[in-house]
Amino acid sequence: MTLRLRLSLLAALLLLGGLALFGGLAYLLFVEQQERELKALVARDLERLGALVQNPVVGARLLNTGQEGWVQQLVSRDGTVILPTGARPLPLYAEPTLDRSWGRPLLVAATPWRSPSGAVLGTIRVGLDVTEALAARATLLRSLVASGAVIALVALAVGLASLQRALRPLAELARQARGIDPANPRLARYRGPKDEVATLAQALNQALENIRARQQAERAALAEVAHELAAPLSLVAGHLESLAETHAGDARLLAARDAARELLYTSQDLLTLARGELERPLELRVFDLAEVAARVAREYPGVALAVEGPAEVAGSPERMTQLVRNLVRNAVQASGGTAGVRVALWATEEEVYLEVRDQGPGIPPEELPRVFERFYTRRGGAGLGLSVAQRIARQHGGEIRVASEVGKGSRFTVVLPSLAARIVEHDSA
Repeated sequence: MTLRLRLSLLAALLLLGGLALFGGLAYLLFVEQQERELKALVARDLERLGALVQNPVVGARLLNTGQEGWVQQLVSRDGTVILPTGARPLPLYAEPTLDRSWGRPLLVAATPWRSPSGAVLGTIRVGLDVTEALAARATLLRSLVASGAVIALVALAVGLASLQRALRPLAELARQARGIDPANPRLARYRGPKDEVATLAQALNQALENIRARQQAERAALAEVAHELAAPLSLVAGHLESLAETHAGDARLLAARDAARELLYTSQDLLTLARGELERPLELRVFDLAEVAARVAREYPGVALAVEGPAEVAGSPERMTQLVRNLVRNAVQASGGTAGVRVALWATEEEVYLEVRDQGPGIPPEELPRVFERFYTRRGGAGLGLSVAQRIARQHGGEIRVASEVGKGSRFTVVLPSLAARIVEHDSA
């Protein structure tokens, strides 16, 4: 259940609870006031009748028999109604009490019937028809329920709209957080009131700032290590290359040359990442990707190369050489040698395609989404080559696609915008 839904339900429950409490309290106060007034009315009539019986007044009317809603009786001690004659006696209640035994609701009360001398002759009983009063209660209750429902719906709609508006900065902050690149975290922009969400945004930005500071420190240390490795490795690799040319039949020397070359290329990948070169804008130059592919293929004798004409692109020849080399190195490692590794290059008007195939063990389908993750590897090594290659491709406006079949090998395809497409894009902008 989302936070918005939980808060909406909570607001609705609180609103309904408040309305129910207010309506119930208003209804109870009305009923209490109504009962108080009706009982006072019955008590006053009893008092009037008692006074008239004890102190008769010439011309005064004892019973208001024609008064609508009232029942007044003089009842003897044995329970016989003296006035009005022949009537059924009202129930005997000392205090005003609601009674429905007469087929209609009556508020009934009684007081002693005393003669002028003070002797008790019976009781004076009074009943007031409260049908209209009870109907007024029911009408009030219906009105309270109906108005409460309308108020609840209106208030709920306004509350939900206000809640959605209040949560909008939080949703925007969550959207920015989901889009944060772990390799290059950027601070979140918060536009909203100074409230708890603003505090959360400040905490998030502080965490991101700490991550960036930590990354910069790690990059600096990694760059220093990679630089320290690159210089001696370049020297060792150069000497081994020269020795391999003069002693081509020495398998151990060739293996040492290849190992030194791999270490040198890995150190170059580390240095590229450590310096943050993949986050910097490219200095675009026009070059033929076919020349880059041919140069890399010559570094790995036995790799087959098929080029269908020139393939001019705009970008960095050095970075693209690193990309092609990483793909070829990955294919050679997967195949256990250069045999079966094939590089193909062709171009259309819009795109340039470079494909590297191998005949290795292939990649299981569940692992394909992770092949470009940094430090992810299935055959040992640093796990940097494919990650760096993908980032270089994207830096050039392209991407690398992978397809693989277990037991038959893998195919990595670089798709880049052609030079013509770049020119059209530039002119359109």
